[in-house]
Amino acid sequence: MAIPEKELDYHYSPSRWSHRYGPDEVIDAHIKSVTEGSKVAHWCLDCDSDIPYGTGKKQKLDIFNAKNAKRNGLPILVYIHGGYWQNLSLEMSGFMAPPLCKAGATVISVGYDLAPEASMDRIVSEIKQAMRYILRYAKEHQSRGIYLCGHSAGGHLASMVLACEFAEDDAFDSEMIKGAALVSGVYDLRPLTKTYVNDPLKLDEDDAWRFSPANFVSEIAGLSQQRDILIAVAEYDPPEFRRQSADMEKDLSSRKVKTRYMDISDTDHFDVIEKLQKDSYSLTKEILRLMKLS
Repeated sequence: MAIPEKELDYHYSPSRWSHRYGPDEVIDAHIKSVTEGSKVAHWCLDCDSDIPYGTGKKQKLDIFNAKNAKRNGLPILVYIHGGYWQNLSLEMSGFMAPPLCKAGATVISVGYDLAPEASMDRIVSEIKQAMRYILRYAKEHQSRGIYLCGHSAGGHLASMVLACEFAEDDAFDSEMIKGAALVSGVYDLRPLTKTYVNDPLKLDEDDAWRFSPANFVSEIAGLSQQRDILIAVAEYDPPEFRRQSADMEKDLSSRKVKTRYMDISDTDHFDVIEKLQKDSYSLTKEILRLMKLS
């Protein structure tokens, strides 16, 4: 049943569905958690910070490794932050690195320019540009595989990466992407065109579909026959986010992609990703299994 247009703002406002706090409080708590967690990561890990991968102001990467660890032969986790393509930043995107690096991964956090200064076309292009840099890094360091992790809008951007062949430098580059953890993502952007989210994006229905991973399920599936795709949602995600994630998992699995669907109890749209700071968290453990580190 279609949601009335006047109710779409509510259904695509994750902060209004939290079981822990009100809308403003949950966003403030999220920013505090990921900012402080990222500061801890910079302090306790080796980090190559603010590496430019393009000319945009926010086109920078942070590369985390365990202190004094070898850099060659490790799996790489690429984290793409959320914020509805208009908020958050690289400085808030290293919080999950400590437990993953401790287990033997390299973590690369990706910054990108935001709306309204950057269009959706430009944002998607920047993420692909970041991936080309990361693919070169992975080959130079003989990585045993790249794994994507995106949260919310970052789940959308990670999914767009899964549809890309990256054949400019090497016809086999896309095969280096071994899997993905898509967390509380949005995969069909068309409903957003009728919400506040679209004010800085200015997408029409055709543009929204052109940038929707749901429009590229066949391409994603074709490139992902050897990949493991984990699609995770929070118990207290908005129902529309949960529906879109379930639809994406169903569409990919029906095309013979190896998928797993994870519904994480007692979490909302925000702490479902914040808790990756903890070794004991179920999603941390699942990502380590995905990367073959446990």
